[in-house]
Amino acid sequence: MTELAREGIFSVSRALLLGAAVLAIQFQLSGCASTSESAPLVTAPPSSASSGQAVNTGTYPNLNIAPQVAAPQLSDEEKNAKLAGLKAVQNAQAAKGGGGEVPNDETLLKKLAATHGQKTLSEIEGK
Repeated sequence: MTELAREGIFSVSRALLLGAAVLAIQFQLSGCASTSESAPLVTAPPSSASSGQAVNTGTYPNLNIAPQVAAPQLSDEEKNAKLAGLKAVQNAQAAKGGGGEVPNDETLLKKLAATHGQKTLSEIEGK
């Protein structure tokens, strides 16, 4: 009697498993089907230049043409003048103490951490 009950349970569970597999396959295949209602309307075929495809023009490219530059190149004098200007600004900031150095004083850092949160919240809340 127990053998018949086991066979019945296994056959029912096997049938349920097979049914679930069939439903899963049908669900996956339904994603491949498209309808004319959901497809976008295409008014004109894309040109080969805008579609990203290579265009065979029947000729070889001329590699002897120099590429166009986006901007004129800096001369050595212009480069040195710009570097000197940047160095002057850097030295001026360092003289003011705006060198971007992090303070090493532990008590100063703890005080900053304690007050920073309240200051930020008051700025956010508009107080």
